[in-house]
Amino acid sequence: MREENAAASVQRTSFAERHRAAREAVLTSQRGRLVEAMVECVDRKGYPATTLTDLVAKARVSRTTFYDHFANKEECFVEAVHTGVDIVATRIADELGQLPPDADAYAKIESIVVTFCQTVATEPDFSRLVLVDSLTVNQTAVDYRDLAADRFAQLYRIFYDQARAADPTLPEISDELIALIPDAIGERTRRVIVSDGPARVPELAPLFVQLVVTVLGLPTRS
Repeated sequence: MREENAAASVQRTSFAERHRAAREAVLTSQRGRLVEAMVECVDRKGYPATTLTDLVAKARVSRTTFYDHFANKEECFVEAVHTGVDIVATRIADELGQLPPDADAYAKIESIVVTFCQTVATEPDFSRLVLVDSLTVNQTAVDYRDLAADRFAQLYRIFYDQARAADPTLPEISDELIALIPDAIGERTRRVIVSDGPARVPELAPLFVQLVVTVLGLPTRS
Protein backbone atom coordinates (compact mmCIF):
# COMPACT_ATOMS: atom_id res chain seq x y z
CA MET A 1 0.00 0.00 0.00
CA ARG A 2 2.84 2.39 0.84
CA GLU A 3 4.42 1.64 -2.54
CA GLU A 4 1.12 2.40 -4.30
CA ASN A 5 0.76 5.68 -2.39
CA ALA A 6 4.34 6.64 -3.24
CA ALA A 7 3.77 5.87 -6.90
CA ALA A 8 0.58 7.95 -6.93
CA SER A 9 2.42 10.84 -5.30
CA VAL A 10 5.18 10.70 -7.92
CA GLN A 11 2.58 10.62 -10.69
CA ARG A 12 0.79 13.70 -9.30
CA THR A 13 4.10 15.54 -8.94
CA SER A 14 5.06 14.75 -12.53
CA PHE A 15 1.63 15.91 -13.73
CA ALA A 16 1.92 19.17 -11.80
CA GLU A 17 5.40 19.83 -13.14
CA ARG A 18 4.23 19.40 -16.73
CA HIS A 19 1.63 22.12 -16.24
CA ARG A 20 3.49 24.45 -13.89
CA ALA A 21 4.46 27.01 -16.56
CA ALA A 22 0.88 27.45 -17.75
CA ARG A 23 -0.34 27.85 -14.17
CA GLU A 24 2.26 30.46 -13.35
CA ALA A 25 1.46 32.41 -16.50
CA VAL A 26 -2.13 32.78 -15.28
CA LEU A 27 -1.46 33.59 -11.64
CA THR A 28 1.63 35.81 -11.55
CA SER A 29 -0.09 39.04 -12.61
CA GLN A 30 -1.67 41.29 -9.97
CA ARG A 31 -5.10 40.02 -10.96
CA GLY A 32 -3.86 36.45 -10.81
CA ARG A 33 -2.33 37.00 -7.37
CA LEU A 34 -5.66 38.32 -6.11
CA VAL A 35 -7.41 35.26 -7.50
CA GLU A 36 -4.91 32.95 -5.85
CA ALA A 37 -5.25 34.91 -2.61
CA MET A 38 -9.01 34.37 -2.74
CA VAL A 39 -8.55 30.65 -3.27
CA GLU A 40 -6.07 30.29 -0.41
CA CYS A 41 -8.05 32.45 2.02
CA VAL A 42 -11.32 30.65 1.33
CA ASP A 43 -9.59 27.31 1.80
CA ARG A 44 -8.07 28.44 5.09
CA LYS A 45 -10.91 30.37 6.74
CA GLY A 46 -13.99 30.08 4.50
CA TYR A 47 -15.60 32.64 2.20
CA PRO A 48 -17.72 34.50 4.80
CA ALA A 49 -14.70 35.13 7.04
CA THR A 50 -12.41 36.20 4.17
CA THR A 51 -12.02 39.97 4.10
CA LEU A 52 -10.66 42.46 1.61
CA THR A 53 -7.81 43.07 4.05
CA ASP A 54 -6.96 39.36 3.88
CA LEU A 55 -6.94 39.39 0.09
CA VAL A 56 -4.77 42.44 -0.48
CA ALA A 57 -2.31 41.35 2.19
CA LYS A 58 -2.00 37.88 0.72
CA ALA A 59 -1.67 39.19 -2.84
CA ARG A 60 0.73 41.98 -1.76
CA VAL A 61 -1.27 44.70 -3.51
CA SER A 62 -3.12 47.82 -2.38
CA ARG A 63 -6.87 48.22 -1.98
CA THR A 64 -6.78 50.57 -4.96
CA THR A 65 -5.25 47.81 -7.06
CA PHE A 66 -7.95 45.41 -5.91
CA TYR A 67 -10.67 47.80 -7.07
CA ASP A 68 -8.86 48.28 -10.36
CA HIS A 69 -9.65 44.62 -11.07
CA PHE A 70 -12.79 43.75 -9.08
CA ALA A 71 -15.86 45.61 -7.87
CA ASN A 72 -16.10 43.56 -4.67
CA LYS A 73 -15.12 40.33 -2.95
CA GLU A 74 -17.90 38.38 -4.66
CA GLU A 75 -16.65 39.32 -8.12
CA CYS A 76 -13.15 38.17 -7.19
CA PHE A 77 -14.59 34.85 -6.02
CA VAL A 78 -16.40 34.33 -9.32
CA GLU A 79 -13.16 35.05 -11.17
CA ALA A 80 -11.44 32.43 -9.02
CA VAL A 81 -14.07 29.88 -10.07
CA HIS A 82 -13.51 30.84 -13.72
CA THR A 83 -9.76 30.41 -13.28
CA GLY A 84 -10.15 27.01 -11.64
CA VAL A 85 -12.38 25.76 -14.42
CA ASP A 86 -10.01 27.15 -17.05
CA ILE A 87 -7.06 25.36 -15.42
CA VAL A 88 -8.90 22.05 -15.73
CA ALA A 89 -9.96 22.74 -19.32
CA THR A 90 -6.46 23.75 -20.38
CA ARG A 91 -4.87 20.67 -18.86
CA ILE A 92 -7.43 18.38 -20.46
CA ALA A 93 -6.78 19.96 -23.86
CA ASP A 94 -3.02 19.65 -23.36
CA GLU A 95 -3.21 15.99 -22.35
CA LEU A 96 -5.56 15.16 -25.23
CA GLY A 97 -3.03 16.78 -27.53
CA GLN A 98 -0.44 14.25 -26.39
CA LEU A 99 -2.51 11.32 -27.71
CA PRO A 100 -1.71 9.83 -31.12
CA PRO A 101 -3.91 11.06 -33.98
CA ASP A 102 -5.62 7.68 -34.27
CA ALA A 103 -6.51 7.41 -30.57
CA ASP A 104 -9.92 5.80 -30.09
CA ALA A 105 -12.83 7.04 -27.98
CA TYR A 106 -11.76 4.96 -24.98
CA ALA A 107 -8.29 6.52 -24.92
CA LYS A 108 -9.73 10.03 -25.17
CA ILE A 109 -12.29 9.40 -22.43
CA GLU A 110 -9.60 7.92 -20.20
CA SER A 111 -7.40 10.96 -20.81
CA ILE A 112 -10.20 13.37 -19.87
CA VAL A 113 -11.11 11.50 -16.69
CA VAL A 114 -7.57 10.90 -15.48
CA THR A 115 -6.56 14.51 -16.20
CA PHE A 116 -9.59 15.81 -14.31
CA CYS A 117 -8.83 13.62 -11.29
CA GLN A 118 -5.13 14.49 -11.29
CA THR A 119 -5.91 18.20 -11.53
CA VAL A 120 -8.24 17.97 -8.53
CA ALA A 121 -5.39 16.43 -6.54
CA THR A 122 -2.66 18.82 -7.74
CA GLU A 123 -4.84 21.94 -7.36
CA PRO A 124 -6.66 21.10 -4.11
CA ASP A 125 -7.55 24.70 -3.17
CA PHE A 126 -9.02 25.50 -6.58
CA SER A 127 -10.82 22.15 -6.66
CA ARG A 128 -12.49 22.71 -3.31
CA LEU A 129 -13.48 26.25 -4.27
CA VAL A 130 -15.02 25.20 -7.61
CA LEU A 131 -16.66 21.94 -6.56
CA VAL A 132 -17.61 22.69 -2.95
CA ASP A 133 -17.51 26.37 -1.97
CA SER A 134 -19.12 27.72 -5.13
CA LEU A 135 -22.36 25.92 -4.31
CA THR A 136 -22.92 28.07 -1.23
CA VAL A 137 -21.51 31.44 -2.30
CA ASN A 138 -22.74 32.73 -5.61
CA GLN A 139 -25.20 31.66 -8.31
CA THR A 140 -23.00 33.10 -11.06
CA ALA A 141 -20.17 30.84 -9.89
CA VAL A 142 -22.54 27.86 -9.85
CA ASP A 143 -23.71 28.67 -13.37
CA TYR A 144 -20.12 28.70 -14.62
CA ARG A 145 -19.42 25.43 -12.83
CA ASP A 146 -22.48 23.92 -14.53
CA LEU A 147 -21.29 25.26 -17.88
CA ALA A 148 -18.02 23.40 -17.34
CA ALA A 149 -19.97 20.18 -16.77
CA ASP A 150 -21.85 20.82 -20.02
CA ARG A 151 -18.50 21.16 -21.81
CA PHE A 152 -17.48 17.75 -20.51
CA ALA A 153 -20.75 16.36 -21.85
CA GLN A 154 -20.04 17.89 -25.25
CA LEU A 155 -16.65 16.18 -25.35
CA TYR A 156 -18.20 12.83 -24.47
CA ARG A 157 -20.78 13.40 -27.23
CA ILE A 158 -18.07 14.14 -29.79
CA PHE A 159 -16.02 11.09 -28.87
CA TYR A 160 -19.08 8.85 -28.80
CA ASP A 161 -20.18 10.05 -32.22
CA GLN A 162 -16.68 9.24 -33.51
CA ALA A 163 -16.99 5.76 -32.01
CA ARG A 164 -20.40 5.27 -33.66
CA ALA A 165 -19.00 6.35 -37.00
CA ALA A 166 -16.43 3.56 -36.66
CA ASP A 167 -18.96 1.08 -35.26
CA PRO A 168 -22.55 1.73 -36.47
CA THR A 169 -23.84 -1.06 -34.20
CA LEU A 170 -23.47 1.25 -31.20
CA PRO A 171 -26.89 2.57 -30.15
CA GLU A 172 -28.08 6.14 -30.33
CA ILE A 173 -27.72 7.92 -26.98
CA SER A 174 -29.50 11.14 -26.08
CA ASP A 175 -27.69 14.30 -25.06
CA GLU A 176 -29.66 14.20 -21.81
CA LEU A 177 -28.23 10.81 -20.86
CA ILE A 178 -24.68 11.86 -21.73
CA ALA A 179 -25.12 15.01 -19.63
CA LEU A 180 -25.70 12.83 -16.57
CA ILE A 181 -22.11 11.53 -16.78
CA PRO A 182 -20.24 14.72 -15.77
CA ASP A 183 -22.98 15.50 -13.25
CA ALA A 184 -22.42 12.14 -11.55
CA ILE A 185 -18.64 12.42 -11.67
CA GLY A 186 -18.75 15.98 -10.32
CA GLU A 187 -21.01 15.08 -7.43
CA ARG A 188 -19.01 12.02 -6.41
CA THR A 189 -15.83 14.09 -6.63
CA ARG A 190 -17.38 16.77 -4.42
CA ARG A 191 -18.37 14.20 -1.80
CA VAL A 192 -14.90 12.65 -1.75
CA ILE A 193 -13.25 16.08 -1.45
CA VAL A 194 -15.44 16.85 1.56
CA SER A 195 -15.05 13.47 3.25
CA ASP A 196 -11.48 12.42 2.37
CA GLY A 197 -9.78 15.35 0.68
CA PRO A 198 -8.75 16.07 -2.95
CA ALA A 199 -5.73 13.75 -2.78
CA ARG A 200 -8.05 10.74 -2.83
CA VAL A 201 -9.78 11.69 -6.08
CA PRO A 202 -7.24 10.12 -8.52
CA GLU A 203 -8.13 6.74 -7.00
CA LEU A 204 -11.59 7.20 -8.49
CA ALA A 205 -10.35 7.58 -12.07
CA PRO A 206 -10.74 3.88 -13.07
CA LEU A 207 -14.27 3.85 -11.64
CA PHE A 208 -15.18 7.04 -13.49
CA VAL A 209 -13.80 5.65 -16.75
CA GLN A 210 -15.86 2.51 -16.23
CA LEU A 211 -18.95 4.65 -15.65
CA VAL A 212 -18.46 6.59 -18.88
CA VAL A 213 -17.80 3.60 -21.12
CA THR A 214 -20.67 1.65 -19.53
CA VAL A 215 -23.19 4.43 -20.07
CA LEU A 216 -21.97 4.88 -23.64
CA GLY A 217 -21.90 1.16 -24.32
CA LEU A 218 -18.30 1.22 -25.48
CA PRO A 219 -16.14 -1.91 -25.31
CA THR A 220 -14.00 -2.08 -22.18
CA ARG A 221 -10.33 -2.96 -22.03
CA SER A 222 -8.85 -5.76 -19.98
